[in-house]
Formats: sequence, C-alpha cells, structure tokens
Amino acid sequence: MNILEDLIRKLLLSIQSTRELCRTNRTRALGVLTIVALGTVVSACGGHDSDNNTSAPQNAFAVAKPVMACADLAKANLSSIEGAPASITSATVVGSGDASYCDVKGTVTTTTNFEVRLPMQTYTQRFLMVGCGGYCGFISAPSGVASQSSGCVPLNSNQMVTAASDLGHQASLSSGAWANGNPTAAIDFAYASMHKTTLVSKAIAQTFYGKTPTKSYYQGCSDGGREGLHEAQRYPEDYDGIVVGAPVIDEVPTNSFYHGWNVRVNTGPNNAPILTVDKIPALVNLVQATCADKGGLIQDPRVCKPDLTKIQCASGTDTAQCLTAAQIDVVQKIWNGPVDENGNHLSAGDMPIGGEANWPGTMVPKTLGSLMIPANVGDAVWSSDFPNYMALLGTPTGITYTNLQFTTTGFTQLMQYGRVWDPTNTDLSKFAARGGKLIVWHGWSDTGASPYMSLNYWTQVRNTMGADAASKFMTLYMIPGVYHCNSGPNTTKEDFLTQMLSWVENGTTPGQVNVNFVASSTDSTVLKSRPVFPYPSTVAYNGGDVNSASSYNRADVPAGVSDTFQWLGLSSYKAGANQSCSVTNGSLTCQ
Repeated sequence: MNILEDLIRKLLLSIQSTRELCRTNRTRALGVLTIVALGTVVSACGGHDSDNNTSAPQNAFAVAKPVMACADLAKANLSSIEGAPASITSATVVGSGDASYCDVKGTVTTTTNFEVRLPMQTYTQRFLMVGCGGYCGFISAPSGVASQSSGCVPLNSNQMVTAASDLGHQASLSSGAWANGNPTAAIDFAYASMHKTTLVSKAIAQTFYGKTPTKSYYQGCSDGGREGLHEAQRYPEDYDGIVVGAPVIDEVPTNSFYHGWNVRVNTGPNNAPILTVDKIPALVNLVQATCADKGGLIQDPRVCKPDLTKIQCASGTDTAQCLTAAQIDVVQKIWNGPVDENGNHLSAGDMPIGGEANWPGTMVPKTLGSLMIPANVGDAVWSSDFPNYMALLGTPTGITYTNLQFTTTGFTQLMQYGRVWDPTNTDLSKFAARGGKLIVWHGWSDTGASPYMSLNYWTQVRNTMGADAASKFMTLYMIPGVYHCNSGPNTTKEDFLTQMLSWVENGTTPGQVNVNFVASSTDSTVLKSRPVFPYPSTVAYNGGDVNSASSYNRADVPAGVSDTFQWLGLSSYKAGANQSCSVTNGSLTCQ
C-alpha cells in the first residue's frame, strides 16, 4: 500500500472514533481529520460565539418519526426511480434510544453500493450526503463528522439522515484499473453515481418517514469536493447547501500532468531521486524564514519569493544543510508546475509555496536510498491509472507518469473528455435560482490539489454571473498553513457546516470561521487558532498572542496578486462546460 493511500485509509478509519470525541454541550466540539466529510446538528450546531461569528440555525424542524419498521425497508420497491433503479440488501436497527438508527445498505443500477442511516427517534428532516475521496471504491462512514464541521455535534444528536456510496465500483481508493474497458463505471465515477445515490437515499427517507427531507446538504473534500461541484452544476435541484473542500476541479490534468510532473522532474538515472529527503528541512526553513508571519503561517503563497541561492551548496560540497544546483533546479521546476514545449502551464496553478514539508512521500521518497516508484512517492500512484484507464473513459492509453508527454499534443489527447470529468461550468444560475448555497474552501499549502483551481473557479463564476450575483450564493475560503483536506504540519479543525446551515435556513451570510491547529487527529490540544474570512479577505496581526485568533483582524489580500492563474485549460472554465455521456450496446456517446 503506498504512503498516501495508507494515510487516507487511516484518516477514514478515524471517523469511527468521532462519536466518542463529540460532546453535546456548547463547548468546542472535537473533530477528526478525514478526506471526506461532515456533520451537523439541527438546533444546536455551532461552537462558542468566540469560535465562529455565525450563530446556530434558529429554524428547528419538527421531529419526524418513522412510519414503518426498519426491517420492512428491505421489502421496499425502489425499481421505479428514473435513471436510478435500486434494491435494498439489508435494513437493521443499530444502537438504542436517541442514538439508534436504521442502517440501510443496497445497490443502485447494480454497480453502486450505498449506505443510508436513518434516525429512529430524533430525525428533524435534514438529509446529508457525504462525498468520497481518492478514486473512491468503498463506502465511508456516512454519518462521520470531519474536521471541516468540528463545531457541530451531529452524531450525538443523531438528527439527520446521512448517506454515502462507493461511486460505482469496488477497489482501493488509488486504483483506477476498474475503469479499463468499462466506460459506464467511468461515467458513474465522473459524475453520475452521486446523483443516482442522492435520488435513492431521498426516496428511502421518504418511504421511511412518509415525507421528503425539508433541507438537503452535501459536504465532501478532494474528489468529494469535485463531486459536490458536479451536483451544483448538473443537478441543481439535489441540494440546498453544498460545502466542498480542496476540490479536484481539474481532475484530468491534476491526476496526469500535475502529479506526473513532480515525479518526472525529480527522477534521475536508475529512478534515483535528485532531491532527497535529507534536504527538505533546509528548504522548509528557508521558506518559513522568508514568508511566514509572526504566527508561523504563510498567509498567501503568491507573494512568497524565497531566494534559493541562500541555501545552495558551495562548489564541491554537498551536505544536508544545502541543496546542490541540480536539486535547486528540481525545486524551481516543482514550484513552477508542468509546462509544455512552449512554456504554457498544463495545470491550473503551480505548486503552492509553503507545503514543502509534505513533499516526502509524495514527490520525494521518505527514506534515503529509496527509488522514485509508486511504492515510495504518492504522486506516481495518482498519475498512473488515471491517464491510462480513466481519462478516456475506459479506453486504455498506455500512458502513465513514466511516459507522459508534456506537450500541447499530449495535453489535448488526455483532455478529450475533460468536460465530462471536470466540473468547470461557471453558470450556476439554476442552482442559485432555487436558493442553493455553495461554500468552497481550500488550503493555501495544498500539494495534492492546487488551491489555484478553487481560486480560478471562484473568479470565473463571478466573471460569468457578475460579482454581486455570485456573492449571494457562493463563498470561498482560502486557509493558510493547510495541506490537502485539513492535513498539514498540524491537523486543522473548523466548522463550515454551521455557516452553511445558517446561510440556508436563516439567510445569514457566511463570515469569520476560526481554524484550530491541533496536535494531531487524535490529540485535540489546540496549538494555535487563526480566523479566516471569505475571500478576497485575509488577516493581519494586531498584537498579542500570535497563537490566538483574537490577535488577528480581517485585512485585504496583498496588492498586485492575480485571482486568475493562466494555463492551457483555462478556457474550459465557462458557462455550459459540462458534457454528458451514455453507453448503448457498448457504444459511448458524449454530448
């Protein structure tokens, strides 16, 4: 199992312990770091007023009791759901009292496995769908509370129907071999399966309670973020509120050129790394000394310009305290990101400066003497199966990170179905018209999915719909010091879901969210706290304890920075960008 996959699995497993970590009082609720998703509570969601400037939702919906026995759901006929005929394989009661729920498992159109949890005594008419991470392939705990909603206490309250699926295939989260020769599975994973599971989950809730959910929410991170954007763009009627973190908006270039470039530029003769793990501390120290604020965070990597010559080894020397000329060249190429033969960028954003401590295990082997192969560097994993089996919807290309062509021709070849994979439609007028709300958040130091993707999308939605119109339904948060999905030198915990509930149900526009940096996913000791505000705001130190959120005020982003990262695929960010596909008698049709 490669390093990144092992990390993700550990994070997903940690969801299971969240129930013990949550508390039902108004003190700060504990969360658990994970790639996928969320939680909420009906009338008591939210932490201390000092933690977030959004009060708990006031519109508590009445408790709805089941109109049938849990076991009888196994007999429910779901075959008539248009486009998503389903069958239930089991329905059993788990737990007792207010903590009890009906655990329903089943399949949609024979390939997608799902799980829905329906409260037995405490359901207050809210539905929550959890997105999955990586290339999915298994069902995550549907009622798991993640770091992105750590101020809510949904598990102890058990007031929401929650659901999750494997997105149409069964495999490890880093494997894409299942798509080989299977365009239907590729289409399901690209966008279709989440919608099907949503329809089925709501139908099960309606059957069990005799009424449809009053409000429906979605939250996911990484690929789960991508799935959420597809929902807003393709199926605007599915959800009232969607929270997406670190969305892999440009799925095709990210899982081919972006990750593949990082591996290729650091691969020397015989697959040996050029930049080695023993040099990373010197690089991290330079970046921190150059760009970090008084609290140790890099607020905006766009204005971070480290001088690598300061740590360049003198001629004829090579120690752990310095980088050779060849190693500095690797760092510069990684920071710059993949380019074609004409210097055009092949992904939406360069590597953000500030995430260098996360390079070991992703683009640099974690141990000296290890080779640049998938077992040692996660970026090799993520740029293998996708370009080979998934990019062309099941038609194998023979392309992996080892033979990717960083050219305009190579880019065009793999982007044939970019409009199927990548949620880049900037016209969200249908979603907005029905009152839908969208929160996007991204860590500024994310090495797995460039934060410039989210910034580009936010900018282009505003360009398409107008800034004023867009701000009424879409908000972006950029978080300093955070890697992919709340990972980083320290795990982070914050509560975006309370913001969403208040926005949808109270009309309260999202505002300040406090991000707590804790010791680890299992140690909730808060090391420091930092406020974040809807972009284009940042923060400025106002004196006092550098580790306290109260020591920072809202401020404007630095002058002269651009909200648009120019790259070869930027033109795909436009109204009507989505393309849909179908398979008939083995023939693939997309339009």
